Amino acid sequence: MNFISEIIGYPLGFVMWALYQITHNYALAILLFTIVTKVILLPLAFKQQKSTAAMTAFTPKLEELKKKYANNQQKLNEEQMKLYSEEGINPMSSCLPMLIQFPLLFGIFDVVYRPLTHIIRASKDIIAQATEITATIYGTNQSFTVRPEIYIVRAVKDQPDLFSNLPIEFVEKVQDFNNMLFGFIDLGTIPSFTPEVWNAASIGLIMIPFASGIAQLASSVYMYVRQKKMQAASGAAKDTGEGIQKSMMNSMNIMLFVMPVFSVYIAIGYPAAIGFYWTCSALLGFAQSILLNKIYTPEYVAGLVEKDKLKKKDKSKKRSSMMERYQQMLAEQNGTAPNPDQKQITVSGKLKDDPKDDEDEPKTEAEKISKSKQREIERKLINEARRRQAEKYGEEYFDE
Repeated sequence: MNFISEIIGYPLGFVMWALYQITHNYALAILLFTIVTKVILLPLAFKQQKSTAAMTAFTPKLEELKKKYANNQQKLNEEQMKLYSEEGINPMSSCLPMLIQFPLLFGIFDVVYRPLTHIIRASKDIIAQATEITATIYGTNQSFTVRPEIYIVRAVKDQPDLFSNLPIEFVEKVQDFNNMLFGFIDLGTIPSFTPEVWNAASIGLIMIPFASGIAQLASSVYMYVRQKKMQAASGAAKDTGEGIQKSMMNSMNIMLFVMPVFSVYIAIGYPAAIGFYWTCSALLGFAQSILLNKIYTPEYVAGLVEKDKLKKKDKSKKRSSMMERYQQMLAEQNGTAPNPDQKQITVSGKLKDDPKDDEDEPKTEAEKISKSKQREIERKLINEARRRQAEKYGEEYFDE
């Protein structure tokens, strides 16, 4: 997993480095970095919101099928797949954006965990030496063994003499590294309920995890209430004991309590920079949910679903038109092209709507055509399609 974090973390690290060069403040850089990552993930958020809203509006039809085929699971599965196809809905499409976001999330944590690598741009050798020195102070701390760079920053600032054997440029860069929130909260410090002294800094540190939990709770409650309203508006069945609605509501109830607790847990056991990022992410996620719900109303989603269905129909018509052109070209090459005064002849040589028996009909020239002639006609058809495509986009065409 560290391998994945580093691969994704390095390009994101350049973003964080650039933001710090502009702001010269680690807290502000984290806030801007969170905004940038939300913007990067916005297309996935749009897709997920659309899929979720479409599935919510689609649920009553699924419930009707479940009632109709309650005793025939095989038939139920067949009818469900048929309904998905007719409505142009992919039941897994709402899950795919979440799966894609997980690797990116690991990269984001890698950037926040490693300011020496991504912001100060220290070499691996120097970081390794600084880690050995810092281990004499925080070696027993489990968090230090996992991600030591935030602790190195704190150690260099508190006890710079211990790092006198390292290049002076490195020590100066670390000492100049501004990782203070509001000017008095050190983002490299772990929040504690038993600080050495209670002051503004220690109170501010302990507030960060709870701010993270409250922001996540607000987002979860909002999504829960919104989901119930959408289900009521879609006319979803209320009496479905084991239906989709009950499963979705149970999932929302779990998320309602688990995510805030998880946010506090993440923020309370790690340096405050992680909790601050988690808080910013939760607040921006809350704002994003409000925005997307304003856009993706049930009426708007219904329109999008209808457009998707029309697009699929157009593609199907284009494929059918291509086959008809191919059949017509075969007929023209063999002198059997239809005209207004004659009945149309298919590629197989049969008259459409002819009442005569097939065995009494003589074979046409189209049926006797050689394979080489068919390949020649197919090649001409393909070249004609390529020529038209080139004309459409203003490109030069060469007959192959």
